[in-house]
Amino acid sequence: MRISPEMQSVWTQYWKSGHAESLPKDQAAGRLMELDSVWRKFLSEIPDGARLLDLATGGGDIIRKAITLGRHFNFTGVDIADLSTVRSALQNSGIVLVGNTDLSSLPFSDAAFDGVTSQFGLEYADVAAATREAIRVLAPGGRGQFVLHHVDSAITQNDSKSLAAYHSVFADSNAFQLGRKIFELHQCDSPHAAILKAQTDFQSAVGTLQSRLRSEPAFGQAHKVVAFLAGMPRSPGFHPATEVLRKIEDAEKQIQAVNLRKLAQIEAALDGNGIDNIAELLAGAGAIVDTPLELKSPEGELIAWSLSFYK
Repeated sequence: MRISPEMQSVWTQYWKSGHAESLPKDQAAGRLMELDSVWRKFLSEIPDGARLLDLATGGGDIIRKAITLGRHFNFTGVDIADLSTVRSALQNSGIVLVGNTDLSSLPFSDAAFDGVTSQFGLEYADVAAATREAIRVLAPGGRGQFVLHHVDSAITQNDSKSLAAYHSVFADSNAFQLGRKIFELHQCDSPHAAILKAQTDFQSAVGTLQSRLRSEPAFGQAHKVVAFLAGMPRSPGFHPATEVLRKIEDAEKQIQAVNLRKLAQIEAALDGNGIDNIAELLAGAGAIVDTPLELKSPEGELIAWSLSFYK
């Protein structure tokens, strides 16, 4: 899998919006304790002052965990996205963030790092090239820890259900186009009758969407979008048309970005063969790899894969 320019832009906007981790709050709720345990164990085994490389660092979640634990490493984080906003939020000595960087071609010398990490990131890249690069830059005796999306995890399954629910509500819908039409007509000083007709068509389309909604958690995003549409002023005179048109455009872009991230996560998630393939690639590149583990919440909910290795 390779990150497309479109997805690179989507992730750049996501991190610029101030997110610190890739999981939305509803996905992270109650599921991060086991991940924290994995990173606490790994970081506790690395001496202070070590040179660590975090692949697909995003909002710097692993770096933040190390800071919270009071550990002092020379951390370098790389990501395909622009990390300027994250860099501003993580101004700290010993931290270097390198954005717009493909994991398949790292700009570092051989054996430059004592440890390599990644949380929900490496699997989005060209894994064959990215694993070779990870081991190339890892010094002899260095350790690595990856946490990767599991195809059967609650995270992946929830994304699949959410996308299916969203499409079941918005399939064949032109509500956004009809809403935009109202304000475009108003902007052009169109006849009042034409605006009223556009409003009627729009309200009918929104009513259809409302009838498709369900009370199930998977419909959470769809509920928010339909509420946004239903809340648009019935009379465009309440707000400047240009302002509402901008809000509609922004909403459409945000919805598309959310759905693209979910789809990418589903496609990147690994089954047993997938995680075994990454383990074999790491071994082929010169690493000694532990048996992959399935991470589960205290309630037994599957969360992710854990893969540890050393060189």
